[in-house]
Amino acid sequence: MAQRNGPVARKGLARSAGIAFVELVISAVVFGWVLLAVFPLFLSSVESNVAAHSYGEVNGLARTRLESLLDLPFEDSRLSAGRHATNDLPSTVADPETGAFPSGVANPFRRTYRVEQFQIPPAATVPSGALFTPVRVTAAGRRVDFKRIDVTVEQEQARPELGQIAARVSALRPNPAPEKFLSAEDPDP
Repeated sequence: MAQRNGPVARKGLARSAGIAFVELVISAVVFGWVLLAVFPLFLSSVESNVAAHSYGEVNGLARTRLESLLDLPFEDSRLSAGRHATNDLPSTVADPETGAFPSGVANPFRRTYRVEQFQIPPAATVPSGALFTPVRVTAAGRRVDFKRIDVTVEQEQARPELGQIAARVSALRPNPAPEKFLSAEDPDP
């Protein structure tokens, strides 16, 4: 087989090098378009993950407080009727680097709860086949069949990229002795 040397061979090499460069530029442009198309998806997934983490944290804080309230005796003053608007969360969160308290990082959440008292109407007053509709009790000294506890956790300030992160969890606490533990006046009827 004869080997090609000379101007014709060099001209073919120059042409193939030019084609390789054009292919490289075109592939870089196509790759850039793909990145431009995928980049907004990446940003939205980061925002979604941050929001999911915040919602998980808020729900965990609300659930924890609700469970601690449900463990209290029915007549405990912390289960008195009305709004309990004092934020019971610490003013700072753990230091992100050391995990120690207190830190200079402000707690972004506020946790409050509300307790409402209800009475179930006597069976004789409810028409056959109708639902029992509990009646809210706001005056003192009345029979109470259960208390509804609503715990709310929300951000102190809404974040523009996520909006307001908040959660409310509720539970009913039955009265173990309705004749003994009567209602207290509800300051927030």
